[in-house]
Amino acid sequence: MSLLIRQDLSIFVDAWYFRGLLISSGTMDLLNRAFIAIRPPAEVCELIERAVMQIKRKPGVIDIRWNNPSEYLVNLVSLGEVSPATLAMVCPAVQRVVSICPTFQLDLVRFAGIPNMIQPRFATLQVAGEGENTLCQIASDLDKTTAPLVPPRDRKPFVANIVLGRLKTESEQMRVALGRALKIPEHPPIGSWQVRQLDLLISQGTSQGTTYKVVESFNLVS
Repeated sequence: MSLLIRQDLSIFVDAWYFRGLLISSGTMDLLNRAFIAIRPPAEVCELIERAVMQIKRKPGVIDIRWNNPSEYLVNLVSLGEVSPATLAMVCPAVQRVVSICPTFQLDLVRFAGIPNMIQPRFATLQVAGEGENTLCQIASDLDKTTAPLVPPRDRKPFVANIVLGRLKTESEQMRVALGRALKIPEHPPIGSWQVRQLDLLISQGTSQGTTYKVVESFNLVS
């Protein structure tokens, strides 16, 4: 048996072992919405929460579903709805990308809106800093590496941000009010941190909002 066939067979066996282990333990569904993301540390999440209070106090900012701190993340790649077996094959692919990536710093620089600042539906926090180019390169490499392993998906351009909340009601008045609230004068970065790992996550909806379960963490090169 050739080395390539043995490696492929090993991945296949490992994937099905991984699938059976997780399903039998009740920690995963047959299909799971998965992401590869960077999660800010707890102390940075606290800084984000304080900054978000500035937005919440603005006139007309109502009927918004604000994310919990546990939902703050920089989403690098959305993998779509995948099985545990697929996730098991994604893990070594992600490890190959991450194994040559150095740690880097990210700064939370300003509020922004999606799709725009005039009438946004989503409130976000832009991420930049000395590690921005590294961040964009990692996102691109992960997207290319994982694409053959997951079902076809809508591959949107990477945007370096953290989603803070979204309007629950489609109203021009509310969108305009949110856009005005996000236009806070320039200020020093809200917070920064040294990125040392990426996480493969699955999302699970609860009555309190969305929660993320870590499937695997990948350490960057120190």
